[in-house]
Amino acid sequence: MTIAFLLFASPLLAGSTITASNAALSTASPYATGAGLAVLKGGGNAIDAAVVVAFALAVVHPQAGNIGGGGFLLYYDAATEGVWALDFREVAPAAAKQDMYLASDGTISSTSRTGPLSAGVPGTVAGLAAAHARFGTKPWKELLAPAIAMAREGIRVDAEMQRELGEEDEERKISQFPSTAALFFPGGKPIAAGSTLVQPDLAATLQRLAKSGPADFYEGETARRLVNGIRAAGGIIGYRDLREYKPIWRAPLEIGFNGYAIYTMPPPSGGGMVLAESLNILSAYDLEKTGFQTPRSLHLLAEAERRAYIDRNKYVGDPASTRIPFRLLLSAERAALWRRSIDPDRATLTASLAEPASAMTEGSDTTHFTIVDEKGNVVSLTTTINENFGSGFVVPGAGFLLNNEMDDFTAATGQPNRAGLVQGVVNSIEPGKRMISSMTPAIIMRNDRPFMALGTRGGPTIPTTILQVFLNVTVWGLSLSDALAAPRYHQQALPEEMQYEMALAPKGMVDALNAMGHGVRGGGPIGDVHAILIDRGKIVAVADPRRGGAAGGY
Repeated sequence: MTIAFLLFASPLLAGSTITASNAALSTASPYATGAGLAVLKGGGNAIDAAVVVAFALAVVHPQAGNIGGGGFLLYYDAATEGVWALDFREVAPAAAKQDMYLASDGTISSTSRTGPLSAGVPGTVAGLAAAHARFGTKPWKELLAPAIAMAREGIRVDAEMQRELGEEDEERKISQFPSTAALFFPGGKPIAAGSTLVQPDLAATLQRLAKSGPADFYEGETARRLVNGIRAAGGIIGYRDLREYKPIWRAPLEIGFNGYAIYTMPPPSGGGMVLAESLNILSAYDLEKTGFQTPRSLHLLAEAERRAYIDRNKYVGDPASTRIPFRLLLSAERAALWRRSIDPDRATLTASLAEPASAMTEGSDTTHFTIVDEKGNVVSLTTTINENFGSGFVVPGAGFLLNNEMDDFTAATGQPNRAGLVQGVVNSIEPGKRMISSMTPAIIMRNDRPFMALGTRGGPTIPTTILQVFLNVTVWGLSLSDALAAPRYHQQALPEEMQYEMALAPKGMVDALNAMGHGVRGGGPIGDVHAILIDRGKIVAVADPRRGGAAGGY
């Protein structure tokens, strides 16, 4: 298999919609979609294709694709008709301390976002290996070959990569690291769109992983380069951190709504809890009658999301170190009590909301891809290094970017992180702890069969984006492509403003929401959804039109 085959054998269009009869996928990159499609056509299953796509994204989409980060995977296994959830989220290093990012004036320092000190122990390689060991069919070495070839032979830089490199350098000065500058900032400027990005160090790292397996990343030559590079630049990840890292198979979170069963990630995903609580609150309203994206329906969505985020920020953390009151948070009683506080005509200020007392008796960057294979197996996988290009630190001699996921912890109580989230003490920094995440990969069942699978990038906007696409299809009857193209809105309790896509939201809608007291705030595109719908023997795969991904199928 050659790069030329991957690039030019299949007509892959950015932001495309594909209807297939056998198998399909949607990813953030035409390169990755082409590689995954080739594996599916060659007899590989959805997990095989997921491994190929994930490693390909580490090469072609360094903004978020990675081997230096982590993620969540949902898998529907057609043979057993079961849904599996794999947590390969990063963890805090053993040397981490709660006050490690506090500056002398009590504010959070830039080291929580930029440089190797901001990195958690990576889980991507271990997670992909665990999924492959349990469900894969193709040899591991074969599945890494496309990514190795792409890194060695080079990929074409697009305008999005050039622009986002410039944005991150302007905000965080990621070109300060010599290894990063040498790869992404030739001549002191972001690598130009249309030029070829060759990554020989990353190719060599992937070649070692292909030959020696994931052990090389956690105990071998790659581990040595990782630890030496991090320590030389002021980071704290050590050999013991790498040796002791383990992905975790968890029971998925199941949400019932209008005859659908939505499977998603449990904590440390806070996104799954936001999605579940929002749907519980909304379940008593006649959303079909309120209409698709009317001021009333968007008002109800925002108010449900506001209350779900209040609970997410207070109660959700790493389940290994935090007692999370699942039963009560997801109870019908709590949803009913939250509904009583919703004014049907007026936004409620978060600061004025008191948590329902009687219900509680117990104490932008990411990327997603979705795959369906010929046998009906389904993968919904979200992976991240947090911000675009993660910490901005390329591991010297290894060629990959490290995450900056430590910023997802509560570094200082009462202070927002870079996403504006004000989180609770349950998410405080502790050695070996997993930080809370908004990633919300989802598989949706109808009549006990897979109906839809989706996920998105977007930090705290992830669960609210999933909520809107799901309702667009199942309540308001939109096609999958129209559901993804529709304007998006977001409310996360703090800050108070309701976010909307300035280029897509009608002015009349913005004025109506303002009149209801929502204090809306315009911004750029929200999310990058990759979704698949399975219905009447056809598979429809859609890549979000907002960005440069691609769908493929046959």
